[in-house]
Amino acid sequence: MQILRYSKDMYGQEVLEGISWDLLPLFFGIALVAILGHLTYRFITDAKQKK
Repeated sequence: MQILRYSKDMYGQEVLEGISWDLLPLFFGIALVAILGHLTYRFITDAKQKK
């Protein structure tokens, strides 16, 4: 799996085309875990403050 995709321009130089779409599910999973973790943390800290 290539993380970065390269190609050659009309002068023969390598240019960066972009990142691989293969990593998209990984980034969505990391974002989901971060959001759920943040919501859990806020829920716990709000419950402690209301006591």
